[in-house]
Amino acid sequence: MASYSEKPEGSSSMDEKPRGEVHEVPAASVALTAALAEQKPNLLSPNMIRLYLIMSIGYLVSTMNGFDSSLMGAINAMKPYQETFGLNGKGSSTGIIFIIYQIGQIASFPFCGLLADGIGRRWCIFIGCFIVLIGTAVQATAHEMGHFIAGRFVLGFGAAIASAAGPAYIVELAHPAYRGTMAGLYNIFWWLGSILAGWTTYGTELHMKDSWAWRTPTLVQAGIPFVVMCFIMFFPESPRWLIHKDRTEEALAIFARYHGDGDANSPLVQLQYHEIVEERAAARNDNPWWDFRELCNTRAARYRLWMVIGMSFFGQWSGNNVVSYFMPVMVEAAGITDTSKQLLINAINPIFSMLGAAYGATLLDKLGRRTMMLSGLGGALICYVLLTAFTAESERNPNLAYGTIVSIYLFGIFFSWGFTPLQTLYAVEVLDNRMRAKGSGLNFLFLNVAMVVNTYGISVGMEKIQWRLYLVYIGWICVELVIIYFFFVETAGKTLEEMTEIFEAPNPRKASTRKVKVEVDRAGRVVGVDDDKHTTI
Repeated sequence: MASYSEKPEGSSSMDEKPRGEVHEVPAASVALTAALAEQKPNLLSPNMIRLYLIMSIGYLVSTMNGFDSSLMGAINAMKPYQETFGLNGKGSSTGIIFIIYQIGQIASFPFCGLLADGIGRRWCIFIGCFIVLIGTAVQATAHEMGHFIAGRFVLGFGAAIASAAGPAYIVELAHPAYRGTMAGLYNIFWWLGSILAGWTTYGTELHMKDSWAWRTPTLVQAGIPFVVMCFIMFFPESPRWLIHKDRTEEALAIFARYHGDGDANSPLVQLQYHEIVEERAAARNDNPWWDFRELCNTRAARYRLWMVIGMSFFGQWSGNNVVSYFMPVMVEAAGITDTSKQLLINAINPIFSMLGAAYGATLLDKLGRRTMMLSGLGGALICYVLLTAFTAESERNPNLAYGTIVSIYLFGIFFSWGFTPLQTLYAVEVLDNRMRAKGSGLNFLFLNVAMVVNTYGISVGMEKIQWRLYLVYIGWICVELVIIYFFFVETAGKTLEEMTEIFEAPNPRKASTRKVKVEVDRAGRVVGVDDDKHTTI
């Protein structure tokens, strides 16, 4: 039996005799388990409630991308929109209008690390939201396609800057015991934006017959970034960013307030604080915003980078973009041609997806990241097979169009349950503190490259080969499942700083799934650790 030598400062768990019966529990992190056993978080304490408020405003950053995705899919089916710009809802021109948003996000990449690392996570979010307001004004006043495209470029540019800092801010401030749920909820708000856009466009299409049918929901898009701008600068800065700027006292005070319920000597506060300080001291060299070599100059850094790239492409190439941008077209291909019905179906879909994603976020720390990804994609694969079959046969049997709709809804539920909470969370978790802002920016770069290729290809594919395009996604999801199973690491149950040891292991995937047996007494205190008995998943 190994002796316990990983206790955080201030811990006394091993200094007292066990109370009552001792039992074993599997743990990914001994130090974190011990710290949480010493001081169990009070979910309803005033400081935790303040943390929930901070998180909820941070989550709104994610709604901007969700709003745009659903907005464009809906107004693309509107006759006033098509008449304004001379479009037909499919083809190359539509694809260009869709992808210009992603091109704007790609163009923002050099500025993401500069702002998030240079002036802080909060200022980066504030500036990004301000640029989104400008883009909204340009897009909503457009009468020509070039004007509209310019607005979408500015929108994408600003949304990417805010989104590059948003996930990092949430993950770095989240309570370690509930990081999966707290940070996983971030991407769920993508669906909130989609719901707001879906129902707004449904209402305007139903009651407005001129260009205000699409201009009104475009203006509504400005509401979310405006709310974020009003609050974000009153919130605390990321304590990890503060430590890397040598503002350690401020960081300790923030950790104490939100993770230690006001106690700076809390084992959990001391554990995080000392881990970050030690990590900072070990890599004291300058970290200029333009130098991205640290993302790939070691084997461990390259493995981290591959995880980021994998999530970027898997999060966009799993068939979800077809549903997000082209659901009205998919429904039309199944035989439902009424525009109002198409937009109603489009508005209902994100509600089911958001419910699935919210439930999935509550299970991230319990089931683990890998299990959620594999299960969610497995269910999505089955739904895509059904979607393809129903759509193909609906040409001969129109009643099967409803099977298409059910398959789309079920796909959204499965994918959102297992993958949506992780799309931004996982990429941020696998990055260390020094490279988190740059890596988050790189995540959005690859994500938008994937979306440009995907969205433009879908637009052309839906026009040329229609439902047969779904077969491509069935094959690709199978490839994703294999890659995730053999290579993706498990990040649940560990502090962000402990991931360094995982990625430096000979086989990071195996190291990440190792479970150490921790002995816990009836009072919830860690009294022993068995390093010899462990399991992997």
